[in-house]
Parts: sequence; structure tokens; C-alpha cells
Amino acid sequence: MKTNLGTEKTSRLLWQISIPAILGMLSSAIFNIVDRIYVGKINSYALTAVGITMPIQIIQMAFVLLIGIGTSSLISIKLGEDKKDEAEDILFLALKYILLFLMGFAIVFRIFMDPILRLLAISEEAMPYAKDYISIMILGSIIGIPGYCLNNSLRSIGQASTSMKIIVITSILNIILDPIFIFLFKMGIAGAAIATVISQTTLTVYVIYAFAKRTDFIIHLKMRKVKEEVKLLKESIRLGLPSFFIQILAAIVNFYVNYSLISYGTDLDVAAVTIMSSVFSFYHMVVMGIVQGNNAICGFNWGAKLYGRVRESLQLALFYSFLLSFLLFLVVMLFPQVLASMFSDDLSLIKVTSDGMRYYLCMLPLIGLQTVGSQYFQVIGKARLSSVLAFLRYGIILVPAILLLAPIFGVKGIYISNALSDGIASIIAIFYIWIELIRLKKQAE
Repeated sequence: MKTNLGTEKTSRLLWQISIPAILGMLSSAIFNIVDRIYVGKINSYALTAVGITMPIQIIQMAFVLLIGIGTSSLISIKLGEDKKDEAEDILFLALKYILLFLMGFAIVFRIFMDPILRLLAISEEAMPYAKDYISIMILGSIIGIPGYCLNNSLRSIGQASTSMKIIVITSILNIILDPIFIFLFKMGIAGAAIATVISQTTLTVYVIYAFAKRTDFIIHLKMRKVKEEVKLLKESIRLGLPSFFIQILAAIVNFYVNYSLISYGTDLDVAAVTIMSSVFSFYHMVVMGIVQGNNAICGFNWGAKLYGRVRESLQLALFYSFLLSFLLFLVVMLFPQVLASMFSDDLSLIKVTSDGMRYYLCMLPLIGLQTVGSQYFQVIGKARLSSVLAFLRYGIILVPAILLLAPIFGVKGIYISNALSDGIASIIAIFYIWIELIRLKKQAE
């Protein structure tokens, strides 16, 4: 491996893996933001269409994470146990089952597209944009998404820089293609979807090629019969279940939030939350870069029973995630109007977004600690605890809070509910992380 996960100094190792991951994730976040900016220039209904169809993509991504996170976590553990052949079997199963799922999902969605979109309570004005966008995204995902699934495994084998480079390249490609298809070819929101699919497919082609042909990779993608396919698949699914359930819950909550925004506000409020979510994704991608570096180190050293190194990596990840999160939090709190105006020239939308952003995103620093903690418990096999911590943030607190506060404060109550959910869930996660650090210290002695 390019980095020795079991012996190299933990602080240096964390940044060797995390910095490429952060850069890659940031490029992806920047792409998402630029994509929303271009879509916002079409009109506010186009931006609403992207936001209100998000539950469909979140459900699809749930299965991608179920396979991608589960297999990459298991690959780290198997490599730590010096079981290279099993790691290669898992890599092949990841590609096989993500392709089968994406094809099945596209078929089901195509058959039931109209009733699904009606269920989302999309307005007549936004419906044409929603249909154009989501139909292309779902069909194109068959060839576009497998690369993102396998990309998780690049970091598991110490190829974080390779992962970063291909994400950066494809994100830049998407940013270049967006204005060409949207404005030059006059394809509108359909052009945004096509540009995204092309960039995603480029990533898929390269990742598959790299795993098949790169001689410096510790494991390779090989088409072969897997002897213990059911066993390995079950292990992978067990490790991926927390991320899966988080995404499913997120889809349900996203639908409920959109429904509440429409009930207590207008399409403009849905567009505003779409902008806020895009700003949050930028922050979240930074933290996830640290998480991915920490997960690779913790997964390997947990398998090797080097608990002292697990503790060191976890402590560093918690510290750096809080520091970076706080810096980004200051930007959001001090310059909400600037951030909102990046996405739209509509003065009404800018005002609605900037007014709500300080409420909606006020718990950013704590979320970093919660994210590191819940993801850590997943990678060491404590799937149930990881799921509970994630569920607290992704709906168990949020939905009751909206039910209580929205009738009193309207749309502002929805923003406050999001902040309350983030804060309470993070405090509970911090308690469990503190206990885990004490336990790891005892195991290392």
C-alpha cells in the first residue's frame, strides 16, 4: 500500500489520506454548488425541481451506500487481517450488485414515474422541470453511479490521492459542460442532468480501469466466481446498513420537510432550502474527507487489533473536524446574503434564504463531531449504535420538532427544528464517543 496504515505516524497518516479525500470531496461539493447556481439562473422553479425531487435520488443513493460503504469497510478489515483474496472478492461483488440494483431501480422508476412525482406534491409550474431532470438522472445513473460506489474502496486500499484526482477532474468536467448544455445548446434543466451523467460516467470508466489494470494497487478487480459470495455479501450489507437506513430516513424526512415548506410557505421556500442544503453540502464534504481518512485507518488497525492507533486517529479526526467546521460556520453566520446571492438573482429568494440560513445551519460545529463518531462506530462493526446516532439526527428529533414548531412559527419553525435536531443528536453522539475513547485506552494498555 502507498501508506502503511499499521505503522506510520497516525497524525501524518490521517492527513495523507484525508487531504486528498477533502480535496476530492470539496471539488464534488463545488460542482454541486456550481450546478445549483447554473440551474438557479434558469429560474426559481428549476431550482425547486432539483430540491423537491431529491428524495428520489436519496433513496437511490441509500442502496449505493449500502453496497459501497459496506464493501469498502469490509475490504479495510480484510486487508488488516491479511486476507487479500477475500478483499478482491468483495470488490467484484460491489460492482456486480450495484449494477444490478441501478438497472432495477431505473426500470421501476420509469414505470411509476408519474405517480411518484405526484406523491412529492410538485406544483404545476415546477413539474415539467422535475420530469426532465430526474428522468435523465435516474436512467444515466446506471453507468454513472457505479464509479462512486467503487471509489470508496480506493481509499480503503490507501489510494486516496487517486480517488481525489479523478473526482476533481470529473467535477471540473461537469462545471465546464453545465453552461454548454444548459445555455449554449439551450437544453435548460435537461442539459444540467446530461452534463452530470457524462461526468459521472467518466469517473466510472476510470475507476473500473484503475482497479483492473493499475499494477500499484494492492487488490484488483477480477471477474470471477466468488466461493463465499453469500457470506461476504451479508457481512458487507451488515456494515453498510447504518448508511442505508440513514439515507432512507433522510429521504422520508426530506419529503416531509418539502411538504411542510409548501404547506406553510411557497415554492420559493423549497428553493431557499435547496440553496441552504447546497451550502451545507460544502461543509459536510470537508468533514467527510476527514471521516474517510479516519475510517481507513481505524478499519485497518481495528482488524489488526492495534487499538492505540485507533484511538489516536479518532481523537485527531474529532479535533480537526471541529476546527474546520467552526471556521466554515463563521463564514455562514457572517455572510449569508453573499452565499444566497451566488445561487440566484431573484431578490425575494435571496432574502428568504439569507434570513433562514442562520437558523437552519447554526449547529454546524457540533455536526462535525457527530458525523465522525457515527461513521467510526459503523466502520468498527457497531452498526446498531451507528444507526441510532444517525437516526437521531435524521428524523427522530426533526419530525416531532416540525410538528410542534411549524404551526406556531411557520417556515421559521422548520429552520429552528433542523437546528434543534442537529444540536441534540450531536450532544448524544459526543457522550458515546467519550465512552469509546475511554474503552480504547483500556484496550490499548
